[in-house]
Amino acid sequence: MPSITFYNGTSLLKKVEATKGRTILATAKQGRVALRHKCGGKASCLTCKVTIPDQSAISAPEPKEARKLGESNLEKGIRLSCQTRVYGDIEAVIPEDPYKARIRALLEQARQE
Repeated sequence: MPSITFYNGTSLLKKVEATKGRTILATAKQGRVALRHKCGGKASCLTCKVTIPDQSAISAPEPKEARKLGESNLEKGIRLSCQTRVYGDIEAVIPEDPYKARIRALLEQARQE
């Protein structure tokens, strides 16, 4: 049975057993891993992006996902977790929430003043 190891930046979050052929988003929900999403897996909101360093054990991007993400993001290993199916062990890096990143930056700036 494949597994997904979720990271938040470089910090390990959780390793979750995945059903072969299931999406990363569905597996994250099953394993109670916080992964932002708004559209319910329809590839319309683009909030469920993850970075997959080694893409040998996942599905190829469907035309809809490729169109939404663009070639440059796909080349960087960025995928939509709602569209990407798992066929073997993978690592998925969840990006920091942009709102949390902004707050963190403001707090850091305030500390330096």
